[in-house]
Amino acid sequence: MHFFRLRLVAALLVGITLISVGSTYFDVLTHKHNLSTDLERRTKWYGASLQPQVEQQMTMAHPEAVPQLLQRLRLYPDQPGLAVYDTHGQLVAATGNVTPLRTISQNFLKRPLTEGKEIAAFVKFPPRGLLSLASDKRSAEPAGYGPVRLWYEYAIPLHNGQLTVGALVMVADADYIRQASVDVWRRSFLNIAAMVILVVVVTLLMVRWFLQEPVTRAAEWLRQLRQGKVHIGEAAKEFGYLVPIANEVTSLAEHLTKARAAAETEARLRDAAEHVWTAHRLAVHVREKLGNGKLYVVSNREPYMHVKQCSTVECVVPPSGLVTALEPVLQACDGTWIAHGSGSEDAAFVDEHDHLRVPPDDPRYTLRRVWLSEEEVSGHYEGFSNEGLWPLCHMAHTRPIFRVQDWEYYQQVNAKFAEVLVEEMRDTEHPVVFIQDYHFALLPRMVKNLRPDARVAIFWHIPWPNAEAFSICPWQAELLDGLLGADVIGFHIQSHCNNFLDTVDRTLEARTDWEQFSILRGGHTSLVKPFPISVAWDEHMTEQAENVHHGSLNGAGLKKDAEDSWNRLPDSDERLHSDLHRELGIEGKHLLVGVDRMDYTKGIVERLLAVEYLLDEHPWYLEKIVFAQIAAPSRTRVPSYIALKAQVEETVERINRKFEKSGWKPVILIERQCSHKEVTRYYKAADICLVTSLHDGMNLVSKEFLAARSDGDGVLILSRFAGAAQELRDALTVNPYDVRQVAEAIRTGLEMSPGERRLRIDRMRQQIKEHNVYRWAAMVLTDVCAVRIEGEVLADPGRHQHPVTA
Repeated sequence: MHFFRLRLVAALLVGITLISVGSTYFDVLTHKHNLSTDLERRTKWYGASLQPQVEQQMTMAHPEAVPQLLQRLRLYPDQPGLAVYDTHGQLVAATGNVTPLRTISQNFLKRPLTEGKEIAAFVKFPPRGLLSLASDKRSAEPAGYGPVRLWYEYAIPLHNGQLTVGALVMVADADYIRQASVDVWRRSFLNIAAMVILVVVVTLLMVRWFLQEPVTRAAEWLRQLRQGKVHIGEAAKEFGYLVPIANEVTSLAEHLTKARAAAETEARLRDAAEHVWTAHRLAVHVREKLGNGKLYVVSNREPYMHVKQCSTVECVVPPSGLVTALEPVLQACDGTWIAHGSGSEDAAFVDEHDHLRVPPDDPRYTLRRVWLSEEEVSGHYEGFSNEGLWPLCHMAHTRPIFRVQDWEYYQQVNAKFAEVLVEEMRDTEHPVVFIQDYHFALLPRMVKNLRPDARVAIFWHIPWPNAEAFSICPWQAELLDGLLGADVIGFHIQSHCNNFLDTVDRTLEARTDWEQFSILRGGHTSLVKPFPISVAWDEHMTEQAENVHHGSLNGAGLKKDAEDSWNRLPDSDERLHSDLHRELGIEGKHLLVGVDRMDYTKGIVERLLAVEYLLDEHPWYLEKIVFAQIAAPSRTRVPSYIALKAQVEETVERINRKFEKSGWKPVILIERQCSHKEVTRYYKAADICLVTSLHDGMNLVSKEFLAARSDGDGVLILSRFAGAAQELRDALTVNPYDVRQVAEAIRTGLEMSPGERRLRIDRMRQQIKEHNVYRWAAMVLTDVCAVRIEGEVLADPGRHQHPVTA
């Protein structure tokens, strides 16, 4: 830093000096030019006024009278010296400082005497004293020498008609012009010196205050970060105004912290012979399984979309369990995600191939956007997918609607995605395709027909109904045939697999193997397996929270360590709890939370009725509980969803009108898209989370709630009709259609002892930890990579070993 300051000061000195000297030089030239021009103008004006009188005297041939004339004409001492020369260049008379006049060269006089033209010049002359006007010009001697001075000489021809009879010469002292230039240089030097000193002092202070101190603090932060004594989120205040550097260093620190945490976790897992999957472990596993192949994920919803918010464009993450589940997978293996570009500004952020590297702040994989027309979105997504297949597969008592036109658009969109997918796989030798959900039931067969060498898996994120219910669909055979183009077909739970096999058995000509859970059709085998999807697990943050929890239970010394650990966390659960309660105006009250899309399968109305029943039957909970329902808008152009929205709003208004008192109302309805960070605040602050969907494939809200509860507290009330109920045995399981049962479950959760709450949630969190999304992705990709493609030679004999023991 000392050497840096020296170089900075030297650079400032040189730069300021050069700029100031250059500026002064041009100022001096301008000032000198102005003074010279003024002197020339005054001298010429003075000469023009004298010329007629001197010409008259010379014309009269009275040379002896010329000296007296010059004396009369030169009235003031500061006027130029005057001299008259004859046609031979001989001095006739002079007045004023005549020494320079005596030394005027014949060359200077040649032009006015011979050519009859004016002439002017600046000359330097060392004066030798003054000559007396009365002395004889031939015997005059200089009185002494003086310093060199600048003079201005001006000669005018004297005429008698057309005849030149002499020359009038004027000599003015111009040394003041030179002296003025010297004065300007002197003043500029002082200004330059003062400016340099001031700038250097200010610069050194700025370097110290705005550069040296932030850099020193940042270096200390990096050192403490390396030692694990501070949290990454504290970087902004250390780097100060160096925000770009802070962002990059923070990103680097996050990667280093995660890498260190992953290494520590892997070492501990190997030591304990555990099987917890992490993002780092998944990345290594996927690279090993894929070999020189590449992973392609296809879904209707994109993981990042660009939308216009007011006057700015923002990149947002759509609220979706699918995005939550697949984002870590794509980041781990740098694959390609192909999805519908539904954002209003999406087209402005892709390259010429419709590609975009995401996430924006730390690109880890490629997003390929596919463009659909309004008619295709309406027919494929809103029509056949969400008015047909969605209610068909959910036992929500909403009649499915099947239109021929919607079916045609469904086929068209599947074909468009197949074309894009094959184009993306053009230069890939061993592609692995992972298709998501009911929007693309026809896509597996289309891809297999175009690329038989591709390994294809599809995961059906919603329930699969029994064969009788599915037979309602007019195109059930086409849908099943499309799905059977996949090598691996995944569902959340085994009962969905059983329903699918039974549906195929009753509908198509195929050989169904109930022992191996596979289907052979047209010489191609499809494996049907359950893969319970889950959420990501932040092992590093969980360990910190667990250390805090255990430390608070093990004496004063450990309690102090726990308090220090809490201070290093980005937000403690206690602080989040109090902040959110204060924002909602419900301090001192129990918070119940529901987080869903505005969908008729989520049981939102039934949940509200359960809260109403609780307050009716147990009035002592009045003014003691608040139920916050986050209901993100969904499929807002589908009639059944429009009707549901109106019903929910009417129910909330009726319940609040029935029970509300001054400063309290029982239900808060939040109808907007909330970020994952916002939702996590509600998870952490809630006493109870209600997941009472009428029918669900899995429902990741229940698992997100458990993953967020690093404090080891809280109660989960879970629908028996959600796939998660088969894994989360310690939740309070309810029939969502039984309003009384749900209300009693809420009462049980509110009155449950802290010990039982912690025991239940700890067991469920352990289940989520061991069966997280990384394990889910590893299981699916392992099975699809293990598929033997006809004619392919396996390079790795151990490639097909399953990574997870049963």
